[in-house]
Amino acid sequence: MNARKGGVDRSRAEAGMADTLFFFHNPKAGGTSVEDALRSLFPDERCCPRIENDATEHAQRAGRYAGFRGYDFYAGHYGFDIYQAVGSGMAAATNFRWPIDRIVSVYRYFHHIVELSDSQVRDPRFRAVRLAKTLCMDDFVTCDDPAVQLHTHDHHFRQLTGSGWSMANEQDLSAAIRLINQMVWFYVCEHPHESLAWAEEAFCRALPEIPRLNITRPDSASETGLSARACRQLILQNERDIVLYQYALERLIAQVTHEPSRLVA
Repeated sequence: MNARKGGVDRSRAEAGMADTLFFFHNPKAGGTSVEDALRSLFPDERCCPRIENDATEHAQRAGRYAGFRGYDFYAGHYGFDIYQAVGSGMAAATNFRWPIDRIVSVYRYFHHIVELSDSQVRDPRFRAVRLAKTLCMDDFVTCDDPAVQLHTHDHHFRQLTGSGWSMANEQDLSAAIRLINQMVWFYVCEHPHESLAWAEEAFCRALPEIPRLNITRPDSASETGLSARACRQLILQNERDIVLYQYALERLIAQVTHEPSRLVA
């Protein structure tokens, strides 16, 4: 049995592993498998139960997170506001995916996978899902409805600096980059092998296999790609997420090669 003193697992510390970890789960970016792999590093009783999962629950919590303090592992679609409330300064990790592909995946997931009951169709909480089921992909990803914009406008940036479930944000890119620089590890969806190689170094052990889960593929030719107009609009809507993705990819390559890296656009 592992000895614990002051909430710290001695065997984990001696192995060089993080005693605590906060995982900023970026939606539709391969994070479900990543979260499962990271959770396996901690005893079940030390993993925090779900805090919130959408904009409605975020509004209902209204910043009241103190009751969730004291766990060793946190993971969910949580923002920096929760990180500060439950354990500011604890080791952190996240997952990245090319922002345009992530948003396309959000649409396909809502459109094909999420099923709504009659009451849910009328519930404002599921407005983005309802719109995804009624709009074509181009129209959904460029929609100016606030419920949709939470998913399609710099979601990861807002998550890492405030909350992905709120459009209000007074931080800039430097705040997000500082957090990324402090992270013990992160996963880049398009580079699983490099990500896992870094994980073995970061956690002093190999993570379990990270399969791609919840993959939603197009079911018609009309869904095989965005129009040029919609793609340009998404790039404008996600300029900060794109900068963060490119920055994270450079850091990942530097970590696994132990050499500075500059990507050529």
